[in-house]
Amino acid sequence: MYTIEAKNLTKEFKGIFNRQRLVAVDDVSIRVDKGEIIGLLGVNGAGKTTLLKMICGLLVPTRGEVFINGQSLQQHRTTVLGQIGAVLEGSRNALWSLTVKQNLTYFGHLKNTHGKPLRDRGDELLNFFQLDKKKNEVVKNLSKGMKQKLAIILAFISDPELILLDEPTLGLDIHTAALVKKRIVDLARKQGKTIFLTTHQIEIVEEICDRVAIIHQGRLIAFEKTEILLGNMGREHYIIKFDAPPDISVLQKLPMVRDIQPLQGATKNPATAVRLVLDRKNIFFEIVEALQSAHARILSIEKSDPKLEDVYVRMIGDN
Repeated sequence: MYTIEAKNLTKEFKGIFNRQRLVAVDDVSIRVDKGEIIGLLGVNGAGKTTLLKMICGLLVPTRGEVFINGQSLQQHRTTVLGQIGAVLEGSRNALWSLTVKQNLTYFGHLKNTHGKPLRDRGDELLNFFQLDKKKNEVVKNLSKGMKQKLAIILAFISDPELILLDEPTLGLDIHTAALVKKRIVDLARKQGKTIFLTTHQIEIVEEICDRVAIIHQGRLIAFEKTEILLGNMGREHYIIKFDAPPDISVLQKLPMVRDIQPLQGATKNPATAVRLVLDRKNIFFEIVEALQSAHARILSIEKSDPKLEDVYVRMIGDN
């Protein structure tokens, strides 16, 4: 049984005078196992937030159905929603006129968490995210980062089986973002929670996610294990250092060179180091031969792993 099973989800929005329809999500089907961390990538307007809102019941699909732990969201709404925690659209899920502590009590009660379990869990989360000294502060007086921390705490307060996070590290400092990543990993690996998150920080997805979903113009164009995406879709990357700035035009003329990236800080003179991104495998010696013919003096060559960002940009470009 899957934690999330979405079948043929479609969401259409009516345009002006009902003459146009915007298809925000187009026939998306996904299955997510218990304990998985899934990263959802897409440009602004691709349909990421709309998809999450349908999964957590904030939007009703135009077509399709959502099942959480085998139960239909449509048929067992109250039971299903009790199993979900969510941070959507930044920190706006908190009630700004209440204190931090009052928010924990209110949202805990909404998710049927009361008494000592609620107090203990609230205190632990406040301490973990270093918000304990602000528990009696009215939310509207908190900084943006503190409001985001509270939003995440509220998503975790009822110990849900499924957690949906839309840009969870938005507005957070480096230290707090690291805490969020640690908490996500601990929840999945140690407690078997299922995490579904969106982010524009691809390095987060690459670092902690088991699988990656890529949505483009409302359609799911990839849903695969992170390492498989990197292995199958990544181009070959090489870092080359020279003892003098190379003639870049030599490389630009070669059809197999997809990109040439100057590397800042790679040497004392950044202009003497480049990353080559190659479209085809097993042609690197052609590159070396071309450089030698141009009398470029190569100091070192190092093959580097492809990045998820390169895979993502390539897939979006192909679609």
